[in-house]
Amino acid sequence: MASHPKPPADDPRTKQLLRLGYALEDFYFTPEGHVAWTEAYHLKRGYCCQSGCRHCPYGNSPEDRKRKKAPRIDPAEPS
Repeated sequence: MASHPKPPADDPRTKQLLRLGYALEDFYFTPEGHVAWTEAYHLKRGYCCQSGCRHCPYGNSPEDRKRKKAPRIDPAEPS
């Protein structure tokens, strides 16, 4: 699993998420200020929500979606 910056303990958003029962390894804040759920959290939750989460371990991340849409190139086919 990838390493992410730990959320600042004194941040009110961190405190709120901890009060709600999330653990520090469950999330981090992006440079834009959004909450990003980690792969550890998704695995703990146990299912895919089909939202295209950045760290989805179930094959539904934005990178996985791009790969699925990419045209297949047959190496045997002449160009």
